[in-house]
Amino acid sequence: MNRFSLPILAALLSALAFGSSARGQVLSDEPPEAIRGLEVSDKLGFRVPLDVEIFDSTGKTVEIGSYFNDRRPTVLLLVYYDCPMLCGLMLNKMNEVINATDQTVGEDYRILVVSFDHTNTTEMARQMQERYHRAYDRGLDELGAESFLFHTATAGQSRRLADSVGFDYRFIPASGEFSHPSVMYILTPDGTLSSYLSGLDYEPQQLQIALLDAGDSKIAKSIADFFLHMCFTFDPTAGAYTLEAFRVMQIAGVLSVIGVGGLIGGLRVIEVFRRRSARNAAGASSEPTNPTMNGPARGAMQP
Repeated sequence: MNRFSLPILAALLSALAFGSSARGQVLSDEPPEAIRGLEVSDKLGFRVPLDVEIFDSTGKTVEIGSYFNDRRPTVLLLVYYDCPMLCGLMLNKMNEVINATDQTVGEDYRILVVSFDHTNTTEMARQMQERYHRAYDRGLDELGAESFLFHTATAGQSRRLADSVGFDYRFIPASGEFSHPSVMYILTPDGTLSSYLSGLDYEPQQLQIALLDAGDSKIAKSIADFFLHMCFTFDPTAGAYTLEAFRVMQIAGVLSVIGVGGLIGGLRVIEVFRRRSARNAAGASSEPTNPTMNGPARGAMQP
């Protein structure tokens, strides 16, 4: 290997050593401390407690059961309004898919958003409600506006509601934020949990089918395909990384190995061609040449 490629290889080996060290610090078979012990229980077929009391965007106390009074299914999201990470993405994903489905908010189904952070205020709920009402592309008539509602709740009441659908969350004192899953719940007209849509990669067609099934009071068979997406914050004092950072670093580690392997392979190919060219040049310079330009050709008969 030539002198130019040696420093590159040394740098690559150093990068690999650093990557191995970083992997030892960040990538682990164990889940991060912030989400260890959080669980999602299979509550398919269970009914939410209809006497759970929540506060609407005007501050009025309502029992959640008052919303389950007709034949429309319900989309339920549990978030908190000042979440710095996942909750905004969850709400934006909801907005994206409801704009793309054939069903219409109000006419075909309702949406209930409830904050599980008891410190969130009625004003925060009102602002979020106004924002997402404006973001609904086809506009909301009176029934639609009354069917797309944001709420707050006390700590005890929000926990009752969350437990009834299998949603777990945890307050992290060091960061002042919550760890929680990313999931949309689809409820039947009487408030029974029909299905889940988890993560941030579900499609409008999935919501559409889930709403149709819930409208017919169908219950998904199992939670086997439920993929848990967790949200928790980076705490520099504890050296903790978000779960998304873990995923990014895992992918980056794989790409780094592929990239390093490709570069070493490329350097090897270049080195082989360089040596072959050097041998060809040396062989050509050692061949005999004709003494004169007009001399007999090689192989010609000599007198």
